[in-house]
Amino acid sequence: MDLLLLGLVIGMANALLAVGLVLVYMSSRILNFAHGEIGAFAVAMLLMLTGRYHWGYWPSLLVALAATALLGALIERTVIQRLFGSPRLIALLATVGVAQVVAVLRLVLPKPIVNGEAALFGGGVSFPVPFDHPTMTFGRVVLGPAHFMILVIGPLLAIGVAVFLRSSIYGLSIRAAAENAPRARLAGIPVRRVSTLAWVISALLAGVAAILLAPIVGFTASEAVGLPLLMHGLAAATIARFESVASAFGWGLVIGLVSQLALFYTGSSGVTEALILVMVLVALMVRPIRNRRTTESEESSWSFAEPIRPLPREIAQHPRWRTLVWSVTAIGALALLLAPQYLTVSGTFLLSSIAAVTVVTLSVTLLTGWSGQLSLGHWALAGVGAVMGSRLIDSYHVPFWLAFALAGVLGGVFALLLGIPALRLPGTLLAVVTLGFAVASEAWLFGQPFIRGPGRLERPAWLTTNATFYFTLGFLAVTVLAVRALQGARIGRNLVAVRDNAAQAAALGIPVVRTRLTGFVVSGVLASLGGFLWSMGAETAAPGAFPALQSLAILSAAIIGGLGSVGGALLGTAYLYGIPYFGNSINRYAGLLATGIGLLMLLLFFPGGLARMAYRGRDWTARWVTGLDPRPDVVPVSAALPEPVLVGR
Repeated sequence: MDLLLLGLVIGMANALLAVGLVLVYMSSRILNFAHGEIGAFAVAMLLMLTGRYHWGYWPSLLVALAATALLGALIERTVIQRLFGSPRLIALLATVGVAQVVAVLRLVLPKPIVNGEAALFGGGVSFPVPFDHPTMTFGRVVLGPAHFMILVIGPLLAIGVAVFLRSSIYGLSIRAAAENAPRARLAGIPVRRVSTLAWVISALLAGVAAILLAPIVGFTASEAVGLPLLMHGLAAATIARFESVASAFGWGLVIGLVSQLALFYTGSSGVTEALILVMVLVALMVRPIRNRRTTESEESSWSFAEPIRPLPREIAQHPRWRTLVWSVTAIGALALLLAPQYLTVSGTFLLSSIAAVTVVTLSVTLLTGWSGQLSLGHWALAGVGAVMGSRLIDSYHVPFWLAFALAGVLGGVFALLLGIPALRLPGTLLAVVTLGFAVASEAWLFGQPFIRGPGRLERPAWLTTNATFYFTLGFLAVTVLAVRALQGARIGRNLVAVRDNAAQAAALGIPVVRTRLTGFVVSGVLASLGGFLWSMGAETAAPGAFPALQSLAILSAAIIGGLGSVGGALLGTAYLYGIPYFGNSINRYAGLLATGIGLLMLLLFFPGGLARMAYRGRDWTARWVTGLDPRPDVVPVSAALPEPVLVGR
């Protein structure tokens, strides 16, 4: 009973987080990946006011929650409402950028003062509670003020939200918008105002849940602190299918109970993450999907993954244009080949890392851009290649190059296992599954004896830093050529056809199931090989080198560069690594901020990404060099009509 009581305490916070996620989804059909960071922001505000400026608990709590509510309204007004008419997957991706920006806002807040110095949150800081209460021992569990607070406040908030949804005019409006937004608009319901209110309430619930949970589980200044908060609430909301506040609350309690029992009997928090992933998978695969057609229509538009128009033949074959292209290509290739001779070891390693991670980004481009399957766990697939490749070399003495090939095969197998749920799940739910895989891999999978390697990928002696760079660069070049060939082949065309309209593709004789699984396997092979290459350059294959948060960054790079474009993967990865390299000299969080803001700006204003901008520059240059217009010929309507004929009497 004592463990069940502790699980109930933890589960209460998970339940409040899940309720907030369901409210946002009900009002705007958006899965909010910034939810955990919003809660972490509230905790950081409270600690800043109490530990840095020595405010009282209650004034600090009110200001922290007010700031959190304002943050929720600001996100909805500036980002979500601008994407109201866009496909829901685009809005989901925007919340990934919002999470990165909110993380920076949290990290730059002044830290509490401990022994005269600013301390990391949780590092020597006693988390404030509003009252002193003697602890109570219940079996093996010691209950303090924080436990009693959450046991009292949690149910009261849940009841309050339930009454609000069932009795108030705004609550009924949220439920009406959840059932059918177009009809709700016709009935005079202000859907956008209702959405703003739902985001404010959701932000408050996230803030309260995080503040109640922090004294019990601790809080640090880590960039990834919002992800664990998000994952447990997200799991409960996903199992509830984002359909019912009561169901989400109940599943939040269940997940809290399961997590505490698993932690007690195994002593590993990673087992908890693995069990949560299994629970989500079983629940989603067993329960039928409601309104599948509506869900697919909301999520199947991939306008930001449009193919880039090639140059007209007369320009592409123009002598001056061909000379320019060959000259620029030769200069670029020569610069890359000579770069290690003029760079430091760290500079050469940076270029090797960019080349290796670009291979992983290309795998995301193939799966998400071409196949339409949203994955938030590709850096975990890269970890499969690195961790298991290092184990093959160290434990089984497999030759280096054979281990490299087998790492790709193993990555394909893991991707195939992830792809099977994709046959039944729409994009948002698949995103939850892949994110859960990334979290479970970091916390549990990569540390298991049957997978765990030595933590270091041993490479042959002749593979020096420079040789590693040349090999990685060469493999990237081969990968780019292979992906381009795949794009024009039948499998590439089938992937796009299934992405755009699976039913029509099946009617045309395209094997939908095999095509989707092929996309997952090929993408997994590339991601795993890219992870092996990255680990070879970094000389590490430790589980901590493959955090779940990096999977979100990889997806951001693919979108910033231009999802669906091979050149976009190159540009996006260069942006992902280049901004932190040059910006961290100004501020250590410049890279995270630039990635988040870059993702938001491109989704809001430049859906084609950096690749679209680059191709516009290409068209301008082609026009300047050849004097020909690269735009396709457009016949004016007036020119296509026959001359008017006057008919006299």
